[in-house]
Amino acid sequence: MIAVTAFKWVPPFAAGQVRDHRVRWILNEAGWAYEIRLLDAVDQKSAEYRALQPFGQVPTLEEDGRAPMFESGAIVWDIAERAGVLIPSDPVMRAQVLTWYFAALNTLEGALINVSEAEFFLPDEAAKAARRPQVLPFAEKRLSELQLALGDRLWLVGETFTVADLMMSSVLKIAASLDMLKAYPALQVYFDRCLDRPAYRKAVADQCATIAAHGPRDMRYREAQAAG
Repeated sequence: MIAVTAFKWVPPFAAGQVRDHRVRWILNEAGWAYEIRLLDAVDQKSAEYRALQPFGQVPTLEEDGRAPMFESGAIVWDIAERAGVLIPSDPVMRAQVLTWYFAALNTLEGALINVSEAEFFLPDEAAKAARRPQVLPFAEKRLSELQLALGDRLWLVGETFTVADLMMSSVLKIAASLDMLKAYPALQVYFDRCLDRPAYRKAVADQCATIAAHGPRDMRYREAQAAG
């Protein structure tokens, strides 16, 4: 059986965004059964979990007979490859899919996370106002470049949805949460197209249902803080 880790609860702005949704999504696309192992803040700090995920993040993936994995990008590609889904067999197209897959993670995601951190994690409006000019223009530049590269194509590579589109649209969820996509109509249409998949809808619905069923107390933040 495959086990994927996820948080019991996160603040409302993060519901549907936590990266375990990517792993749920590809597992749903593959039609593979899995279970979710829920974590709180005490679990995150435990020696057992740090042996599995040195940084205390989610998701991780454990599977009978295989070495455990962490990092959503690594897990998603591994599952897609082993399941034979969303990766073209043609070597040229496969290389293009791999390139766009890493472009999502390396070129787009970091720029968007900088904006997200400014909006959701800085303590007050003055700090946010000071930070926005430092991070927003670069993120907007990356979105403009992506829209230009996409052109009028339906998908990043070829004529069908691939794992590159899965990862790119997952990253674009950050931009959507910041209301940035309205300035990029072609990206908005592409984004909506990518997310219009049963496997995605189930992944996010399941994550959000778990979060809604829990609250901050379930995360045991005070116990984790007291433990050091």
